[in-house]
Amino acid sequence: EAFFHPIPSHHEPLHQLYMSTATTGEATGEIRASLKKMRGVSISVEFRPEHTLDSNEMEILSQELRKAKSASIWTSDIHAIEYFSREQSTARGNFPGPCPVVFTGNDIKSAVESGATAVLLNAGDANDADLEIVVDVIYKVESAKEMNNLIASGFDYAFFLSESMDNNELAKILELTPQSSVLISSLSSMQEESAEIPRAKELAAFSSELGTKVSGVLMTKACVGDAEDLKYVHFVTEQINKKSSSTFSMTGLTGATNGHFGSEISGGNQSAKWRRKE
Repeated sequence: EAFFHPIPSHHEPLHQLYMSTATTGEATGEIRASLKKMRGVSISVEFRPEHTLDSNEMEILSQELRKAKSASIWTSDIHAIEYFSREQSTARGNFPGPCPVVFTGNDIKSAVESGATAVLLNAGDANDADLEIVVDVIYKVESAKEMNNLIASGFDYAFFLSESMDNNELAKILELTPQSSVLISSLSSMQEESAEIPRAKELAAFSSELGTKVSGVLMTKACVGDAEDLKYVHFVTEQINKKSSSTFSMTGLTGATNGHFGSEISGGNQSAKWRRKE
């Protein structure tokens, strides 16, 4: 199942609607501030609802994702953008602060007007001189060639890498990318034997000779509007940046109490089973 809806190139005069250009990518700097950590990798989540949530449910989910240390929330749902952005704005000046809300769909104009913090664009859109926006821009990159073209155009802010990218291509991209750039790699959620956990740690360990690293991971379809949304987000945020050990602990969540977690520990990582995948 495709994560992102097709993102069309935009040739309409968007400069009449927005002010700061997508060629630089950094309008507010919120993506860099939230997704680039000193140690480990940031963990963002995708919200892809399987049914309609009411406004109260959306606000509670937004609040709890922030408390669960989600670095950002990604979605193609315009209504979710509006609810999440409004709720996240109430956390300004508090700790934890607001999570950036990233739009991954087609209607960029509506998403920006609804409060999106950032938008995801295809690499080909970087050549569109008419594309101007007032939010941070993340470009989806499929190859080292696309990365090289973007860097040459002057864009070096934030990049999204698909899960299918192999390690050799990733290494090439890291060599091309400045240390200051934000690199986000996607991972499918709720994999067999929690395979996303060791893969995220593997991605975090990659580094170029100049020290460029993967900044964060996006857990695709982590939240769908069911009872396991927050349990899963707590699980991955605890596990991915945890050092390997022979013991396992999770604040407020144990296998004995919720029945979701398996008993096998491999390399210090807890294996988990989810009803959503049954």
